[in-house]
Amino acid sequence: MKLRNLSLLTGILFVASIFVYMNENRRGTDLLSGSDYIKGLDIGKIKKISLSFNDNKKVILTRDSNQFVIENQKSYPADTAKVNDLIYKIASIQVNEKVGSDTSEEGLKKYELDSKSRKYFVELYDNDDKRTVAFSVGKTQKGKGNYLYKEGSNEIYLSGENLWLNSSHKDFINTVLLDVKKDEIERISLKTDKEIELEKVDKEFVIKRPEKSNLKKEKANDYASKFNNLRFEDYFAYNDSELNGVQFSKDIKIQLKNKMVYKVSLGKKKDNHYIKVNALVNEVPKKIVVKQDDDKEKLQNIEDMIQAQGQAQKINMEKGNWVYKVDKSTFEKIAVDSKFFM
Repeated sequence: MKLRNLSLLTGILFVASIFVYMNENRRGTDLLSGSDYIKGLDIGKIKKISLSFNDNKKVILTRDSNQFVIENQKSYPADTAKVNDLIYKIASIQVNEKVGSDTSEEGLKKYELDSKSRKYFVELYDNDDKRTVAFSVGKTQKGKGNYLYKEGSNEIYLSGENLWLNSSHKDFINTVLLDVKKDEIERISLKTDKEIELEKVDKEFVIKRPEKSNLKKEKANDYASKFNNLRFEDYFAYNDSELNGVQFSKDIKIQLKNKMVYKVSLGKKKDNHYIKVNALVNEVPKKIVVKQDDDKEKLQNIEDMIQAQGQAQKINMEKGNWVYKVDKSTFEKIAVDSKFFM
């Protein structure tokens, strides 16, 4: 081959190699279909999650010790399972394809990813309060997925599936106030217009106090079934001005088989109804001694008491510092007077 032709071929191959290198290098920074949108996310280091929505709603979840609280909603404890579900949803976002590189304000508007029209803006912070991830979620592309834009990047992607995030702080809390099954209850004490005590005898509730009353046993069994799945509408700290003038005039104690006791106080202010809940464990010795010859029943009772102590502490940490607003029907369901039992 002549030197001239060889030089020409070498030049062509050199230019081609540069083109291939640049193309491969550019593609190497892009995410392939099916790739995780947020690579290398260490969920154990997430200290704060901020969710902003296009209707000016915002939810800020901040880790406090071993759980998250809703920072911008009185720091009320968030439901762990619901926060975990949110983190999993964020960590599991996958891309379908890259759709553009114009990340100017005008370029983002095309996909509704600009600050005024985006559906969601998600920010994650680490233990040092440093923002580690920030991305916008834009409009849906014919039901195939949502457009995504990560702050500081030069790419716009379409997600593999539609992304939907809860926008209310109530979506991240457990609104169940009491969930006590009738079979778990051993005794109920009411302090309303009279002091009434119900006790389980042979799997049925009887009225132990007042003695020789005309109150009906059937009503006792009916009442004992009213404490499951009671939900609240709102919550307030004890010093909240909303609670000024509330009179907590009725009290209920619900003792379970494992000796844990729910203490429930009920109050009203005009047309609003409120409930306070605390827990303690009755009949727990200061020192528990386990012997080698203890039978299974005794060991089970000891285990139940220990679990009850942990459960009571958990209830007090989550609910003991709050007063709950409930609807009228929920309030009247348990705030009964003696005439209910007649």
